[in-house]
Amino acid sequence: MLNPQRSFVRPLLAWHEANGRHQLPWRDPDRSAFEILVAEILLQRTTAASVAGAYLPVIARYPSPEAVVAAHPEAIERRIAPLGLAKRAEFICRSAERLLARHSGDVPHRYEDLLGLHGVGAYTARSVLIHAFDEDIAAVDTNVRRLISRFFDVPPDSRALARLADALAPSQRGSEFQHAMLDFAADVCTASTPKCETCRLMEHCQSSGHAD
Repeated sequence: MLNPQRSFVRPLLAWHEANGRHQLPWRDPDRSAFEILVAEILLQRTTAASVAGAYLPVIARYPSPEAVVAAHPEAIERRIAPLGLAKRAEFICRSAERLLARHSGDVPHRYEDLLGLHGVGAYTARSVLIHAFDEDIAAVDTNVRRLISRFFDVPPDSRALARLADALAPSQRGSEFQHAMLDFAADVCTASTPKCETCRLMEHCQSSGHAD
């Protein structure tokens, strides 16, 4: 019987240790929960490469909800203009206001409270819980869905896929595991040209060689 931890999780984590995008600034373990929240908002529907150049200047200037609320929204818009989505500035500003009004300036660690922040959906809320509060769960986006769907031969639109992703998350390594899935899907298990011939997971993959 296939052991998911041995066939999927462990080799994926080993691959990530050697090949992951560890240099991405929001993955610094010293980042505050608010800095992680800002990163997750900026990363919505945008590539990591695009956000990398804008993130550090934004965080340096606005490291807290108080700093965001004290700023003029247009100033924040200008700083994230390279992302092409100035609407993110509104998300950040309104989320900061709610954090101060309802959570004493702290990023909440309850899923329902995170969903109450402007611009925060299910994926962003879960990602914040994983990276800011060490929750052993998974956040499923298009890339994670593709990876798990292929490896376990689960229909990509199946509700079981999200439950499976949560079950796979290793204890006390949820953040690393999430990063590993994202990086592996971006570099190896790509949408149109997966690198099955060099894939570390190919031996047990249920659909190696098949692109979506």
